[in-house]
Amino acid sequence: MKKLNFLFFLLLLLPQVIFSQESYTPLQTNSGEVKIPGEWQQLNTAEDSGQTYLKNSDNVIIAIAKNPKRAYPFYAKEKSDFENIIAFYKWDADYRESLNSKTQKLKENPKTEYIIWKYNDGKADNVFLFGSSQKDFLSLLVYTNNWNEEQKIKFLENLFEVNKK
Repeated sequence: MKKLNFLFFLLLLLPQVIFSQESYTPLQTNSGEVKIPGEWQQLNTAEDSGQTYLKNSDNVIIAIAKNPKRAYPFYAKEKSDFENIIAFYKWDADYRESLNSKTQKLKENPKTEYIIWKYNDGKADNVFLFGSSQKDFLSLLVYTNNWNEEQKIKFLENLFEVNKK
């Protein structure tokens, strides 16, 4: 009877264990591969920034760029990674403000070296995570009205955690 119960238990839980493992969509960037949790379809890549735009089945749009730190005009080798992330944020936020977008810093984490911020383009909040990954910067964006701000932040933090190595 114990073997039967164990077998029943195993058959009941095994599919949950197998199918609960998260799938990833691989994306080749200027500085190597990025893994994106879930199923995403590539839309296009902006040549100047290296940002690749993707969409999932819920019509959530994300953009990802992973570029060498030295490729950015604000990068200073003598500064810490987090100081350079702050400079990255200021550089892009100043640009967005010059286009009359409203910007707001939402969260920062000096220990894991990222800043989350947003700007509004008149259609939706664009929520970014700028982070440091060894010799590269990661620029991660969520653009959708389908998720609330908390969902966007959680997605970005998870995406960064998976790819910050």
